[in-house]
Amino acid sequence: MALIVAGLLFHQINRLWEYGFASAGQRYAPVFGIRLPRRTAAAGQLAALPVALLLALTTPSLAGRTAAVLLIALWMLATQVRLSDHCWLGAVAAAVMAFTPSPLHALVAEDLLAGVYLTAALLKVNDEYLFTERSAGRVVTAHYLRLLGLPDFPRLVRAVPASVIVVELLAGVLACVPGAERWALGLAILMHLAFGVSGNYPFSVVALALWVTVFSPDGRIEPDGPAWALWAAAFLVGLLSAATGRTAKGRRSAGWLIKDFYQGVVYGALCATAVLSAAPGPNRSSLWVPFAHGLVALAFAANFLLVVAGVKLEWSFAMFTSLRPFGRSWLERHRLREWPRYYALTLPARIPKSLLQDVDPTFVYLATRDENVVHEGVVHHLEAVARKHAVTFAPRVMTIAPGGRELVPSPSQQPPPRRRFLGYPAVVPKSLDRRYLA
Repeated sequence: MALIVAGLLFHQINRLWEYGFASAGQRYAPVFGIRLPRRTAAAGQLAALPVALLLALTTPSLAGRTAAVLLIALWMLATQVRLSDHCWLGAVAAAVMAFTPSPLHALVAEDLLAGVYLTAALLKVNDEYLFTERSAGRVVTAHYLRLLGLPDFPRLVRAVPASVIVVELLAGVLACVPGAERWALGLAILMHLAFGVSGNYPFSVVALALWVTVFSPDGRIEPDGPAWALWAAAFLVGLLSAATGRTAKGRRSAGWLIKDFYQGVVYGALCATAVLSAAPGPNRSSLWVPFAHGLVALAFAANFLLVVAGVKLEWSFAMFTSLRPFGRSWLERHRLREWPRYYALTLPARIPKSLLQDVDPTFVYLATRDENVVHEGVVHHLEAVARKHAVTFAPRVMTIAPGGRELVPSPSQQPPPRRRFLGYPAVVPKSLDRRYLA
């Protein structure tokens, strides 16, 4: 459990490194729709995970584990705009491990990884991801190649979507086969390295933390090999990350290079720990094994069906699937419930400086651009902040134009935005033909 919490803390450190400590107190777009007091939100972002990790390491009692889970919940409540898939995965893993016997932790970790890979592959099987120029797999790959200063390599870019599906599917299947865990680990290391250098090391670190757990069936992390091998792997992957890591155009600052190196070191150390472990995999002799398998399988089946039905888009454990909240993807079908409303916002003629202390100026810019619309859960809180400063963003509810490919102002009444959790993205393009990467 402690290793999983450390993976979540790695994500939080990266977030603060990128956005600064000022972002810790922001509360204008809470993922769960609950706007915490500023000090509570800041404590959730800055202190909750370090204290949870300390409890996981020093207080193995049920009370200590429960307190750690509650602190993780506080951190999630304080999270703004989007709860990344790996954050939800890590939080679920930590909560399950807190209340299950330690001999089952390796099995639970393996089942979670298998579920992640299999559903990620299956959710990518749609026309837009496989065959269009808007495919998230093609777009991300071409963007990364351009950041490296390389040509697009059209054939390579076109082959990426199907290749990703095959690798994820194969890794998931191998993770389900007793004795094939090492092959699945090898595929996962290569796949997560690619994800990491192209901009998502936090996901890779949480996944490798679970893989280390898979090969620690007695609850102890004990690599079987010389210490220098682990340190060498960490250092070499750190250098590789510093050389190939890219997330934006332009020259990287010294601080950003250090961040890329540090991320690679952590990832390399986890990879080496998993590879050097002497344990063959989870212990499957417990009477609880069928129950654990069934519980995790049921959870992933429910999650998969909710995404397919259109009840939710985020928290699907399937990044860059090309599924979108609107459009001609397989998500546009009859729904089990009404999807969230999206609103167009207008920048006030006068913006008080005090408002920009409550709301990130970059987010204000994105939310009020003419080509974007905003989730009603965010609008609900933005308007509350705006009213406090005696202005308004003049929200207008949008609807899909009849026979059109864009969102237009609704001709009917303009209902007020509701307090909603962000099961769908905070900001999306108004045009249904513009690509959207969740």
